Amino acid sequence: MSVTLILFIILFILMMIIGGGRGIKSFFTLFTNFFTLFFMLIIICNKVDPIKVTIVGAIIITYITLISANGLNQKTIASLLSVTLVVIITMILVYKMAYNAKIQGFGNEQMESISTLSLYVQLNFAQISICEILIGLLGAIIDVSISISSSMYEIYKSNVLKTKYELLKSGMNIGKDILGTMTNTLLFAYIGGFMTLIIYFKELHYSIGDILNAKVFCSEVFQIFSGGIGIILIIPVTTVVTFMILYFEKRIHFKSTAVNNDISQ
Repeated sequence: MSVTLILFIILFILMMIIGGGRGIKSFFTLFTNFFTLFFMLIIICNKVDPIKVTIVGAIIITYITLISANGLNQKTIASLLSVTLVVIITMILVYKMAYNAKIQGFGNEQMESISTLSLYVQLNFAQISICEILIGLLGAIIDVSISISSSMYEIYKSNVLKTKYELLKSGMNIGKDILGTMTNTLLFAYIGGFMTLIIYFKELHYSIGDILNAKVFCSEVFQIFSGGIGIILIIPVTTVVTFMILYFEKRIHFKSTAVNNDISQ
């Protein structure tokens, strides 16, 4: 039995024991998302625009993740719309910068690894690097978005606020509390990939200047900063979208109640 299969079984058992039915559902959601990403890569390799494929794939993954965890409701709709908007906004913000930063392709350190491979893959690696950024921040912004929308929904339903603008303020405060931990989560996720890279640079006797100017290092740093931008943007976007959905429903409810009262009279 391979190590991968053993870890697979351990993961499934732990999710089943601790999470119960929801844990099993989350396990299969995880693999559904994996195959969605795999299918995205196949489409990109067939020369379809990577940016369009990534945006559509991100929406599908977000929908699958949120629906399996929370069902179809106001919280899920608010989070889905917010994540979609932030993915598009982040792509627009980093698109030009990614080209100017020239982080696409391979660095000198990777020449030995790719020397036996064909270089005529006919893919736009500048666009591929942007796709990496969008996929890398997807999990974090889904987590932040559903946390904010769920909290705002519960506050709204409990009727503890005097004015509707207090709901906006509460959503922003919730986001601020999450912001510090989520940016650290993103940082440490990428730092884990840095460890072997830094050791490699040390063995090559790179100076600090060489490390800071190395393409592979700059690519990782660029992804961290871009991911941070996405996490920051998801807070106000989710707050405003959730606020609009909740109060739009409230206005419809009041109008329908008034119409029914008029008819009954």
